[in-house]
Amino acid sequence: MHLLRALGIGGAERRVLRLGSGLDPEQYEVHALSFYPVEGQALPWPADRHRYFPMQPGFQWRRLRELAGYIREQRFDVVHSHNWATMFYGVLAGRLGGAPVVLHGEHGRNDIDREGISWKRDLLAAGLARLATRVVAVNESIAADVGRRWRLGGEHIVCLPNGVDLTRFAPPDQVRDPDADFVIGTVARFDGIKNLPCLLRAFERLHAAEPALKKRLVLVGHGPLWDEIRRQAESGPAASCVQFVGETDRPQDWYRRFDVFANTSFSEGMSNSILEAMACGVPIVASDIDGNRCWLHEGRNALFFRSDDDQGLAEHLRRLALDRELVGRIGRENAERVRAEYDNRSFLDRYGALYQRLLSAAGR
Repeated sequence: MHLLRALGIGGAERRVLRLGSGLDPEQYEVHALSFYPVEGQALPWPADRHRYFPMQPGFQWRRLRELAGYIREQRFDVVHSHNWATMFYGVLAGRLGGAPVVLHGEHGRNDIDREGISWKRDLLAAGLARLATRVVAVNESIAADVGRRWRLGGEHIVCLPNGVDLTRFAPPDQVRDPDADFVIGTVARFDGIKNLPCLLRAFERLHAAEPALKKRLVLVGHGPLWDEIRRQAESGPAASCVQFVGETDRPQDWYRRFDVFANTSFSEGMSNSILEAMACGVPIVASDIDGNRCWLHEGRNALFFRSDDDQGLAEHLRRLALDRELVGRIGRENAERVRAEYDNRSFLDRYGALYQRLLSAAGR
């Protein structure tokens, strides 16, 4: 059973969905439990394997006991919480409910965490992490961060990077028309951590520097800042060149139209969108932050710019727009690397091996 804050479309949620749909159903029956209502598009999770378990802010002892009772009643072998939103109830209820294996997944910081994590919360998280069988981090940067903050030994942290479904995400069959618009795109949730205003400012700089260049900025996604970001774009000098797509269940159709994928996040775990764009043969321009730098190689997979530096981002976009050979070279490198290292089948195999190893150690 995976515990999620809500059954929306986010990085952790998409990771869990890949496990639920990809692990061998003869061996695994994967359930999800969520605490809060969905905002926007919902994850396509089977209704018979999802339970909505409403939670109010603050500590609720009665709900903790009820959740532990549900875990005991359903006899879950593995209880897996994700990020702080479900860590407290997930780890404690998993232990109280007698689950043989209790895991906690760390996927990166949200917009609230970016402003700082209180020492009280970190102290509590450190204790909960020790109660968990293992902490699962999506990249080495997060593994190092939680290991330092929570003072965990390396054997207590497992790093399992994301994977991508190569049957869905692959380069287009046809070569792009060199006379078509140069398309800069992103697929992201419209919230503060993704820093989409930086991308708009950079695109406006590119528009001013290269007015004759045929170009387009495509923003795919939705979220709480949708209206605000649309107003910013519509009031800017490049408004006619900016396209808002909204949410989609076929992001691969958009990646294949991009000449470059832009990631402007203040913080990342391991971006599914970056991986998917790479699988589709798209070069990346990305914030120079730990969650990107620890697995993307400068000049081979991505061009990095200082976080929130729209001028630096604009310079990289201009460089790529004027050098289609570089676009093609990085795009081919990205597609090859994802095929070699991040195939979803390998992701599933690694998770299956972890589950089997820990269940065997627990006598199951």
